[in-house]
Amino acid sequence: MRILIILSALFVLSIILLTGGALSQEFEYSSLTVSEDESVTFDGDQLWIEGDILIDGNLTIKNSYIHVNRSLDLTISEIRINSTGSLNLVNTIVTTTANETYGITTYTLVSDGGELTIQDAQIYYGMLWLVGGNTSITNLSLDGYSLSNYGIFSEDTNLIASGVSIRNYTLGLRAIGSSPTLESVFYYNCSTWMTQEWWVTFSPVEDSTGLPISGFEIRQWDTDGNMFGTWNWVKQFEVNSEGQSVDYSANFSSYLNLHFAYIADEWEQQITTNTDMIRSYNLNSSSVRYNSAILFVDGVPLYSGQIVPKWSEINISVVIDNPTDMNFHNLYLDLSVNGEPGFARTSLKLPAGNSQRENLTWMASVEGPLSLGVSTVVVDYSGNLTDTTISFSKFVEVERNATISKTSGSWVALLAVFIVLSLCSYIIYSGIEEDTESPDTEVKEDTEVEEDEHLREIALPQEIEEEKDN
Repeated sequence: MRILIILSALFVLSIILLTGGALSQEFEYSSLTVSEDESVTFDGDQLWIEGDILIDGNLTIKNSYIHVNRSLDLTISEIRINSTGSLNLVNTIVTTTANETYGITTYTLVSDGGELTIQDAQIYYGMLWLVGGNTSITNLSLDGYSLSNYGIFSEDTNLIASGVSIRNYTLGLRAIGSSPTLESVFYYNCSTWMTQEWWVTFSPVEDSTGLPISGFEIRQWDTDGNMFGTWNWVKQFEVNSEGQSVDYSANFSSYLNLHFAYIADEWEQQITTNTDMIRSYNLNSSSVRYNSAILFVDGVPLYSGQIVPKWSEINISVVIDNPTDMNFHNLYLDLSVNGEPGFARTSLKLPAGNSQRENLTWMASVEGPLSLGVSTVVVDYSGNLTDTTISFSKFVEVERNATISKTSGSWVALLAVFIVLSLCSYIIYSGIEEDTESPDTEVKEDTEVEEDEHLREIALPQEIEEEKDN
C-alpha cells in the first residue's frame, strides 16, 4: 500500500513537472466533437472530458494533458477517430482518475478507419482499438494497470510501431488481418505478449462442376477438442509471457445436412495470411455403383445351370461402392422377380468413400426361369435434381415339380401309414378270431365223443345178443 502511494505521488509529480510549466489553458467538455471540415489544435492545454471525443476532421493535441472520465451515458468513454478524421497526439499524457461512484474508469482510443499518429506520449488506464486506416506510433508508454484486456488491438490496420512499452495487460498486442511493422516493442507483466491472427473464409464447391455448395456449418477446434466461439479467424502464432513464439495449426470441421445423407469433413491447416479455404466435395450420386453380386442357395453358392428347389432360401450378397463424400443415412435394396417389385427389401447405411457388403434374402416361392432384379434409388445432390437408380439382374431357375413332389411324398407317407394301420388291424382281428373259434371246437369234439360212446352203448347189447344166439 505504501509503495502504491509513493508510485502515485511520483506519477502526479511527473505530470506536474512535464506539464506544469507548459500548460496555458484548461478546457472542460461533456463531449468534444471535431467536424469533418474542422482543424483543431490544442498546445500546452489541459482537457477534462466528461464523455467522448469524436473526430471527423483534424485534431492535434501536443504538449498537453487529457483527463477522460466515465461517459455521461455510463458507458466506456472513447476518443474516436472516424474514417474522415485524423488525430496527432504529441508529447501528451492521457489518463483518468478515481471516481467516488465507479472507482477507476477505463476508456478507449478508437480509430475506425481513420489516421492516427502518436509520438512521445503516455496513455494510462486505457487501450488502443484500431480498425482499418493507418496508425504510426513512436515512443509510447502504454499501461493498463490490469484493468483492460488488450493494450493494442489492431484489425486490418496498417500499423507501424517503434519504441513502445506495453504494461499490465492480459494480451499486449493482438493483430488480425494484417501484420504490423514492429521495432523495439517491449512487454511487461502481460499474460501473453502478442498474437498474430488472420481472417479465413470457407468456399465449398462441387468436385465435378466447380459450383458452390451452400448450407455448410463450420467449426474450429483447439488441440483439446474444445470448440472455439468463432471460426473465421485463425491464430498463426503467439508470443507467450516468456517471450517464446509458438506456431499454431488450425483444426476445422464442416458439416452439411442433406437429409437423405450428410457430409462431415475434418482437416488441419496452418494459416499464414488471410485465406479462403476452398474445399471440394463429390456429390455425384451417379458414381455410386454395385461392385459385385453373388447368389447363395441354402447357404451354398449357386453354380451355373443349377435348378433351385422351390422354397429354397436364396441369398443375394451385394457389394456397393460409394466414392462420393456423402454419408447415406438409409439406402434400400429392393428385390423384384420378373419385373414385379416387392419380394424383399433391406436398408443400409453407406459411409462416404467406402465399399460395403449387404445381403438380401428371399424364399423361392415362384417357379420357372426367373430374373432377380436388385435396385437402389440414390438421391442426387449434384444440382441436376434427378435421382439415380442403380440396379443389376441375376437369372435363376426354380423347379416346377417341387410342389407335386412334396404333395406326392405326403400322400405316399399317408398311404404307408394307412397300410401299417390296416396290417395292425388285420393282425389284431385275426388274433381275436382264433380266440373265439377254439371253445367251439372243443365243445364239438366232446359232443362227438359222447355220441360215439352212446352208439357203442347201443350197439354193444345187440352184439352180445347176436353172439348168444350164435
